[in-house]
Amino acid sequence: MAVVIALQGTSAVDVTVGLSPLAELMSCLHALVEPEHHPETRPWLRLVRTNMPAELHSSLESYAPLWARRRCRLLLPPGLPLGQSLPDELDLLRRMPLDLFTDTAAEAVHGADFDTVGLLADPARHDAYVAACERRSFRRGELARKLVSDPEGTRAGLLDLLTRCAADFFDTEWVRVRNRLETECARTRATLRTLSLPEALASLSPNAVVRTDPPAVVFDKLQPLRVDLRGRRCLLVPSAHVWPHLIVKDNLGFPVVVHFPVGNAGQANTAALAQVRLRLAILADPARLALCRHLVNESITTSELARRTGMTRPQVSRHLTRLREADLLISRRDGRLVHHRLDVQRLKQLGVDVLTAIVR
Repeated sequence: MAVVIALQGTSAVDVTVGLSPLAELMSCLHALVEPEHHPETRPWLRLVRTNMPAELHSSLESYAPLWARRRCRLLLPPGLPLGQSLPDELDLLRRMPLDLFTDTAAEAVHGADFDTVGLLADPARHDAYVAACERRSFRRGELARKLVSDPEGTRAGLLDLLTRCAADFFDTEWVRVRNRLETECARTRATLRTLSLPEALASLSPNAVVRTDPPAVVFDKLQPLRVDLRGRRCLLVPSAHVWPHLIVKDNLGFPVVVHFPVGNAGQANTAALAQVRLRLAILADPARLALCRHLVNESITTSELARRTGMTRPQVSRHLTRLREADLLISRRDGRLVHHRLDVQRLKQLGVDVLTAIVR
């Protein structure tokens, strides 16, 4: 499965890059409710959760479907201009037509495929919608029932919750990350000026592929989605907390938005999906795994590996070549001898790479 953005008939002038504190707040909330997806932010998450009032934590749990797996389009910028303050973005959410708010929130609360268009105008569908949400989880069912019975009260509660989150932890965090995000906006705008549109969009993810006929960019995602940008506006919004996810949202009544991660030094070393598959396949071989048990403890020559394992030198050489192809082997010459050792740090990173490939 993949997200495909079709680009025929579009150009860089249809794309706007900018900041959204509301989108960044949603990324923070997602990390708080699904911390296992974000191991690199554990110290920050631990600090926030430790200092968070119990009542605020409980409220976050009750609204959690809005920022769980299928992030709610309401918490991304509704349109231009980008770069507004969080209070201004919340005011736009407050003034949004109630039917648009309800339909969009309902999609995220359900979290899968359910036609929510016109839900507010059709009371006969309310029970079916709530039942469908209850089948997915108790929490989704409770929020769905609240949404269809009192949409305005649900919106007021959400706005109050987001405002309290800003005061409790997000205002401080936004000050910390804003300059980095502004730098990323400048870099992305420069990329749009220098590369073709498909190449520029593909640069937002290490697992993106460019298609040329017709022009498109394909993001490797669990979500199946095809977006046609012809005649539409696309918003590119960087995030310091959304990693390892890249979010593409195409909702009725809104521009297309791509919420993409700004990598730090550790994230930049994350392997692409093809490299993860290669490393797992290479390590799955019993003979290579046996060699790794020796290579992890000390630097060792090909001849010594052959003697210890009972393999021939050509067999050992072939297995070492495969480990080297996966960047899992460090080899150093010492006179006439070459000593090999397993790259332990890269092997440790493999677990993070696998998790990243799964949740991306």
